[in-house]
Amino acid sequence: MARPIAERVIEEVRLATDVVDLISGYVTLKKKGQNYFGLCPFHNEKTPSFSVNPEKQIFHCFGCSAGGNAFTFIMKHEGTSFPDTVKFLGQRAGIQIDFEEQDEGQARQNEALFHINEFAVGWYREMLLTEQGKRAHDYLVGRGLTSQDIETYGVGYAPPGWDNLLRQAQRTANDEEALLQVGLILEKEEGRRYDRFRDRIMFPIWNLSGRVVAFGGRILQDKQDAPKYVNSPESAIYLKGKLLYGLFQNRDEIRKQDFAVFVEGYMDFLSLASVGIRNAVATSGTSLTEDQARLILRYTRNVTLMYDSDSAGSAAALRGADVLIEQGLQVLIAKLPDGHDPDSYIREQGAAALRERLEQALPLFDFKLNQLTAQSPEQRSEGIRSLLESLARMRDRIQRSLLLSDLAGKLHISEKILWTELETVIQKKAVNASHRVSTIAERLTDLSRVKGHSRSKKAMDDLVRILIHDWSVAEFVFNHIELEEVKDSDKLPVLTYFRNQFKSEKRPSESELLQRFSEVDLAEFIVGEVNKELPQVDFQRWAADCIAALKKEKLQQEIATIREDLKQTELDAPRRAKLLGRCIELENEKKNLF
Repeated sequence: MARPIAERVIEEVRLATDVVDLISGYVTLKKKGQNYFGLCPFHNEKTPSFSVNPEKQIFHCFGCSAGGNAFTFIMKHEGTSFPDTVKFLGQRAGIQIDFEEQDEGQARQNEALFHINEFAVGWYREMLLTEQGKRAHDYLVGRGLTSQDIETYGVGYAPPGWDNLLRQAQRTANDEEALLQVGLILEKEEGRRYDRFRDRIMFPIWNLSGRVVAFGGRILQDKQDAPKYVNSPESAIYLKGKLLYGLFQNRDEIRKQDFAVFVEGYMDFLSLASVGIRNAVATSGTSLTEDQARLILRYTRNVTLMYDSDSAGSAAALRGADVLIEQGLQVLIAKLPDGHDPDSYIREQGAAALRERLEQALPLFDFKLNQLTAQSPEQRSEGIRSLLESLARMRDRIQRSLLLSDLAGKLHISEKILWTELETVIQKKAVNASHRVSTIAERLTDLSRVKGHSRSKKAMDDLVRILIHDWSVAEFVFNHIELEEVKDSDKLPVLTYFRNQFKSEKRPSESELLQRFSEVDLAEFIVGEVNKELPQVDFQRWAADCIAALKKEKLQQEIATIREDLKQTELDAPRRAKLLGRCIELENEKKNLF
């Protein structure tokens, strides 16, 4: 675990932070009775449903169910990790943050990487304002960027030459090894080192804690032997699929407007910023990931994709749309004329024309429907399957049903036929995920497993709840459960950690849990349980019910597999008898659970 903070320091920061005072800096609160109320910062609402309890030092929204303490408020609002949140609140309270010695080396190493990136940002920005950087500066100004835009997004310039940054780092006693680790310099086989970015406009990439973690570089003059864009490699502080360019600067505006514009490139993003569109992010030319979709979901559920108009851009937009809708986002597609990207369209047609394109953006399914016109029957058939693929990804079943009915009417196809095809697509997805051959019987089995998965998920959630509230039940739980047999639960890592702590005869504290499991949803769950007052309950009986549910699900899956095997006509009598015997054993085992 990276950068752990001493327990005593976390407690000191907690005691020094008043949750009402903290949240008042983000939300206008009014006292009503014992609590304070305001408009929730995590979703749009007109009637205040966001409550802050000064006695318990917690918050809760009755509208979207967000809740927690001072730590989770900052984690959710700012998108920071638990250690960075403690550091932020510690600085706010004037408390020195001490890292535990066991991981202090890793923390210092990461800090060195952040420091070298900050050094590079400063130097690139200096170079942009020199005579050497005049071409780059003129290029940016010609694209409509103001000095304020350039400063806000930290744009700079890497001049021509093999080792300008390297020599500047050496002159200023900066860490050359850190330059190598973050990919700002490269090393040849013979050991010679040189700058990665040369004669390029530089775009720093920030994480949500406001630290520069990487760079993108655009060449000034297109050359056949040089790529248009070069990006930093991944490092100890940078995982490219987990960040969105510009989100750090634009997240407040995204939350305020309750929608985000996704573009592909750095210059597309900056061109939008230059005309006052400050609710955009860029994927930096890479495919959209589930992590990025979950990231934007912290700020809005509404996304408009405005990618390049070429076939590659259109394909990327549709792939990205499917990733987004699978995470529960509402997706619109803004179409640009052939030969344009957002940057070129603004330069040629102006800001008003681009805004009009955004306003004319179509819901994903309407966009796909429009693509079906004037196509051959074979192409239309493929297009309809693409529509159904997108529908299959939707989590909201009611919305899926309404959309399918709407599609049936617009396509003049029987709704029953579309439902049959949609079920086929859904089951094919499930089969592909489990590498099984699709049959009608297997589909029915898979559907029952979905229901079982829901039960097992609740059982895992409840076991974590139980152990947070009553650690004395840990011995019973870990004597009766085989965690290796549990699959597909986001609480499995928590229970595994609990088991390891139990074996070490330790009880994990809230702060230890938050440091280890600092992903926002898990942190909210943990803090919510820690601060929840439960009525008197037999925790061991509750735990027994949870374990029984998990065991029952496992037995049911094994029984279902045997029943499928029994349907095989080529089974010989001894094999059939053996399978039947095993099936009876499992059924009896189910009946005798606790």
